[in-house]
Amino acid sequence: MDLNIIGLNHKTAPLSLREKFVFPSDQISNALLDLKAKKVSQVAILSTCNRTEIYFNGPKTQIVYQWLADYHHLKLSQFKKHLYHFNNKDALNHAYRVASGLDSMFLGETQILGQMKQASKISDYAGTQGKFLSHFFQTVFEAAKEIRSKTNIGASNTTIASSIISLTKKIFGDIHQTKVIFVGAGEMTELIAKYFHSHQPKRITIANRSILRGKNLAKKIGGEACLLGEINDKLHDYDVVISCTESQLPIIGLGMIERAIKIRKHRPMLLIDLAIPRDIESETSKLNDIFLYTLDELAQIAQEGIDNRLGAVKDAQVIIEKKINSFYQKSKKKKASLSIISLRNQFEESRLNEINKAKKQLRSGKPIDEILESFSNNLSNKFLHHPTKALNESAENETKEISELLKKIYNLKE
Repeated sequence: MDLNIIGLNHKTAPLSLREKFVFPSDQISNALLDLKAKKVSQVAILSTCNRTEIYFNGPKTQIVYQWLADYHHLKLSQFKKHLYHFNNKDALNHAYRVASGLDSMFLGETQILGQMKQASKISDYAGTQGKFLSHFFQTVFEAAKEIRSKTNIGASNTTIASSIISLTKKIFGDIHQTKVIFVGAGEMTELIAKYFHSHQPKRITIANRSILRGKNLAKKIGGEACLLGEINDKLHDYDVVISCTESQLPIIGLGMIERAIKIRKHRPMLLIDLAIPRDIESETSKLNDIFLYTLDELAQIAQEGIDNRLGAVKDAQVIIEKKINSFYQKSKKKKASLSIISLRNQFEESRLNEINKAKKQLRSGKPIDEILESFSNNLSNKFLHHPTKALNESAENETKEISELLKKIYNLKE
């Protein structure tokens, strides 16, 4: 096993750098095939708002580093200090923590598990996953499920949605009088929109490129829908703007917000940018009466509730340690099984060769006693040749170790 994870996340890289490493979902398959062409075996890519990670089996770490730089048209020296690299047990520990929400910006969030499952599926469909990574991801998902069911890791109120609700109440007071517009209709938008709906704001609108998808989500939350292109004429009517699209360029510009705040006669607006790359131009934060928050800033708000789950984190880590040991034991058994099969095949080949020689000697009329003596000597010599050679050629510091191993294998007496 040579499991490796190379990546960056919200702990190691600022938002301005993370957004440069996002892999749009429709480009991941081609990226995987590009890596495979560089002889990086069994590879998967996890790309979310807060992390980009490459999972692979094999020793090609330097190739992956350089590929990551070339793919995003950057110099490796510009960002390498922000990357982390985990190998084998450390990689297992990291993956289990990620899938369980222990390594998330919002401790215990559940969306990351679905994103990891999607990364595994894309890798499988692209033909870059292989048996090892397939088994690896399966154990990761099992660990995450067990941690969710046996600990309170997801119990406290520190999610993205609750943090936004908290901000809304601080800025506007009565949430029942606020109007909210969501830009985008993806999975994260749906989760937050449903949470907002439970707090009964005055109005919820979904703005999306596909009006059908927008209407489907709006129907679930008792809201309304509009096309993304209409928001320039509608933003001024909303107190809270929550944007989360996969656009590679900002879709809400400074001029758009300046116009909206002017029409609102400088009544405050809360802007939440959950997208990476960012949907809202950062310059809007300099405007009076505008409160702009990114994912990183929301995480600071959510930090207050994390202390309530320190016990759950410890419980989760105990489960992770057990899962790591179990994974290694199974890997060792699998390796041992392959070695045993190889050993038996080699001995069987030698045995059959000697039997064929003996049969030829019988047909030629050679005495049976001589044939048996030759057969047993030849077989014994072949079986002992490689162990004897290894012992004779071993370095002084290896001799004792090999001797002990041979005693154990052949059950030798002192």
